[in-house]
Amino acid sequence: MRQARSAVAVSGIAMLALAALAASSCGYRLAGRNQVLPENVKVIAIPPFENHTRRPEIEQRITEAVTATFIRRGGYRTSATEGSADAVLKGAVTGYDTTPVSVGSDGRATRYEVVITAQVDLSTVPEGTVLFRAGQFIFKRQYNVSEDAETFFDQEIIAIDLIASDFAEAVVTSILEGF
Repeated sequence: MRQARSAVAVSGIAMLALAALAASSCGYRLAGRNQVLPENVKVIAIPPFENHTRRPEIEQRITEAVTATFIRRGGYRTSATEGSADAVLKGAVTGYDTTPVSVGSDGRATRYEVVITAQVDLSTVPEGTVLFRAGQFIFKRQYNVSEDAETFFDQEIIAIDLIASDFAEAVVTSILEGF
């Protein structure tokens, strides 16, 4: 009886090994390997994003976040101008809205939601071949309103910075990993 159990255990292990070997050779591979950028792209120009909203300096925060994310993720150099670049990432902030989502007993908003929409195009230099295009990225973030008037706008800036970081991660991931 003991030998029969051993044989079954050895046979089970052999089956698992065969299944693992078969799975590794059946053509599965990790999706999301740089499917967007050609190998000759080493320097990406990231000029300041355009701002089509009434919110000042939002384009600066998003441009800085995208540039910092490319640098942090490595493998590519960035430039503010197209002169020495192999590709250029152009973007525009197309929408900015703040909406109260919670109101206190006194009728004043206690929580707001910030919604930012943007678009990006990545193309080769100087040919202009489009490598990546996203017509509408939408990002949202909520923040609580401080009772202190001095810190009211600070909370909004913090929400904008968090959205800029989320936006940068999404754009760079989409470009580098092909998602």
